[in-house]
Amino acid sequence: MPNNKGRKRRFGSIRTTPLGEYQASYLGPDGRRHFAPHRFKKQRDAEQWLNKVELEIISGDWTDPDRAKITLAVYADKWISERPGLRPRTVELYRWLLRKHIEPQIGAVELGKLSAAVVRQWRAGRLEDGVSQSVTAKAYRLLRAVMNTAVDEDKIVNSNPCRVRGADRESPEERPVISVGQVFDLAGRVPVRFRAMVLLGAFASLRFGEVTALRR
Repeated sequence: MPNNKGRKRRFGSIRTTPLGEYQASYLGPDGRRHFAPHRFKKQRDAEQWLNKVELEIISGDWTDPDRAKITLAVYADKWISERPGLRPRTVELYRWLLRKHIEPQIGAVELGKLSAAVVRQWRAGRLEDGVSQSVTAKAYRLLRAVMNTAVDEDKIVNSNPCRVRGADRESPEERPVISVGQVFDLAGRVPVRFRAMVLLGAFASLRFGEVTALRR
């Protein structure tokens, strides 16, 4: 018969299973018993896992592992819905980024398993698939903001995996500018009633709404 008692520990407990493996568990700060995510082949490995958890509790870095099982897609959708002060256009942009560029690739990943390597590979995959650097940067910033909340406010994970240097920067291509000759050529091609609009838009730096709002 395997010995399920073992020696008494200061923190946590280790029991031997009928298969000769070691199962580690502990009472968390929430008063509930938590088990290691897997069983160990060696007792020493189980002890090291418990030592690591104990240090996290002492340092205040402990998080409930059960809460970290929520998927990124579910948490991010909830984050957008509950985020205060977002304008309707911003909400629309965030939901599009989540639906198009985050959820299909890494949406099923649990927050506790979302590592820096996963984020780095996701970003590289977006760029390899032809997504522009600007859109990829927007999606990355959204992901980073979501994970900041998971770390700082909800205490679901210990650290933010979004640590790709420069990934949040956009480098949009410079917009082409037509020449003076091209402006006059364009004005000569449109109906007469639109010529003043073309010239004012080009030389007076008026926006479309401002030009069309002008009256005699």
